[in-house]
Amino acid sequence: MKTFSKKILTSSIGLLMMGGGCLQLTFAEEVSVLPALKSEAQAQQQNYADGKLAKEAKLGALGNKSVIDTPFSVTTYTAKTISDTQAATVSEVLKNDPSIRETTNSGHLNENIQIRGFSVGFEDYNMNGLYGMAPTGRIPTDIIDSVTVLKGPNALVAGMAPAGSVGGVVMAQTKRANQDLTRVSASYEDDGYYKSGFDVARRLGNNKEFGVRVGGSYGQGEHIIDGMDDTNSTGVVALDYTTDKLKLNFDAYAVRDKRDNGSPVMVSMGTIKQVIAAPSGDSNFFPNIHGEQSSQYLGASGEYKFSPDLKVFGGAGYTEKEFSGHIHGTRMIVQNATTGAASSQYYRVGYQEHAVAANLGLEGKFDTGAIQHTLGLRADYLTRNYWQHSAATSNAFDTNLYDPIVDASEQMPTSYPTIVPYADNRYVSYTLTDQMSMLDDKLQVILGARYQDIDTKNLYKKTKYSSDKISPSLGLVVKPFGEDLSFYASYVEGLSEGVTVSDMTYPTATNKGETLAPYQTKQYELGTKYQVGSWLNTLALYQIEKPEVYQDTVTKAVKDDAETRSRGIEFSTAGQLTEDLSLMANLAYIDAEYVKSGTASQVGNTVIGTPDFTAGLGLDYKIPVVEGMSVNARASYVSEQYLNTDNSLELPDYTILDLGAKYATKIGGVNTTFRANVNNLTDEKYWSGVFGSNYAILGAGRTYKLGVTFDF
Repeated sequence: MKTFSKKILTSSIGLLMMGGGCLQLTFAEEVSVLPALKSEAQAQQQNYADGKLAKEAKLGALGNKSVIDTPFSVTTYTAKTISDTQAATVSEVLKNDPSIRETTNSGHLNENIQIRGFSVGFEDYNMNGLYGMAPTGRIPTDIIDSVTVLKGPNALVAGMAPAGSVGGVVMAQTKRANQDLTRVSASYEDDGYYKSGFDVARRLGNNKEFGVRVGGSYGQGEHIIDGMDDTNSTGVVALDYTTDKLKLNFDAYAVRDKRDNGSPVMVSMGTIKQVIAAPSGDSNFFPNIHGEQSSQYLGASGEYKFSPDLKVFGGAGYTEKEFSGHIHGTRMIVQNATTGAASSQYYRVGYQEHAVAANLGLEGKFDTGAIQHTLGLRADYLTRNYWQHSAATSNAFDTNLYDPIVDASEQMPTSYPTIVPYADNRYVSYTLTDQMSMLDDKLQVILGARYQDIDTKNLYKKTKYSSDKISPSLGLVVKPFGEDLSFYASYVEGLSEGVTVSDMTYPTATNKGETLAPYQTKQYELGTKYQVGSWLNTLALYQIEKPEVYQDTVTKAVKDDAETRSRGIEFSTAGQLTEDLSLMANLAYIDAEYVKSGTASQVGNTVIGTPDFTAGLGLDYKIPVVEGMSVNARASYVSEQYLNTDNSLELPDYTILDLGAKYATKIGGVNTTFRANVNNLTDEKYWSGVFGSNYAILGAGRTYKLGVTFDF
């Protein structure tokens, strides 16, 4: 099965890529001579793959850039991708690229991922161009319009990730009033989870200069895990004033999550020192769990053009976030490989955060001889003040991996943790960029540097740390054969706040509560991109070098003098094979290893949770004989992953198949769209990834989702 699944999926993608290349050339020629096809191509010129991927990305200090002219690996998933897959959160959107690994379970209230072998935590998701403004835990898609992924560290584009992520930058854009819309929606998931919502947008004024968009959703019921009951609500507001010279935006959101009677599980097999079979993905090991989280955000941004070649821009945002109860730490330690006997515990934790972020910048365009310059100067500010539990309270219990024990006496702790002032952190940076173009855009160069100043105060341990660093970046794009083919090279650096040693991640550490020094990462990347019509094809080779933390086996202290290196190749293609058939496919190979370690025997070992090969193939087919009807399928393959740093435990590979359908029609003159999706069609039992050393993530079981939207 292992060889078959990998071979079949890889061969299918290869054949489609080769066939797609021929069809791309064929349709490109047809577009130039057939007015009907040319008109259709013009209508879709802002997107690839039948509207699923955007041709432009908002890249912070670099502004809006076309994908073909960007010397980095960047993908923007549109609202169409989000709605057609019925993705509920950003993490579910990113499943379109299986090389982006989840390091927490599907359905977990905290969504963390891994890109190119390195982690990206939910605290480091970027919202509307600002760090620190995303909701705690996860970003629901009910409040956003698009998701952009920039792979690899990139201090130039986004600045320093405040919680230390270096794998890449995940940027979400909240909803805006881009067009008139009156939409009501409803959905149902297996086991009884219902959600309804509304989304209303209007352009007002003689020149449509005023925009208003208001949306909200409410969901409640059992889903994903047997007995797990969720209550989720969102609200989002967007106001804007847009003219040729002036743009002003006001954005706000509120998100609430409440969870009872269940949570996904992460399973340690370190004690038994062997990998055993995964149980059913809907197993409930925490039937008495309770937790909740909430986030609120207010933000404003704007720009003013003094002339076509000179503009000033800025923005600011404020968030309040909190969580309490058993939100994370849903872990189990298997004690007996034969019977599945295990131990676990309920926790109570608490957290509150207030964050303020702002930016201010100036962009000017000018020529020096035959060279066109876009010069940018930008300042960014972020402050995070947070309070959290000094120590979690807990209540241990026994259970079983294959036969969860439900005992009324096994409850959440009766005592509550003490919430104390924990951190007061400030991040200030200044960025200077020069985007140069010459030879009719055949040669483009990006020079940039970001000066980052960090002041962190650990109020619990009464320690503080200050540091500053200049992170240079260089990007080169060459287009020798026209507008649609580019070759690029780039060097970027990332700067990250040092890890805070927590009792949840390192329960036996002797320096719990300590914040380690900030660290710097480096990425080198070469690649090429080719676009034609609705198609985009990309190839990238990269190397990333990153300092790493580890727990000393003798002193039990957590240290940061190790190093990991990740090298890889990524290939992706997306477009329309025919007028009715579109695809998105990708292949990725990664070699991530420990090049320096506190344990000499680990040097040269593969980094935990990094499969050396991943592949994905998504197809969407519009059925010609049934107007408005389409079906879609997505297959994802993930190769073996090591579970521990000494590489003695290895999780098996797996292939997951998802299916979906959509039917758009009119009912009583109202545009109506029905959607149905089945994830993990064959109900595979599998370990999906790695949370931390020895802890495997239980993959989600088969889930069903039905949805309907009415556009009035």
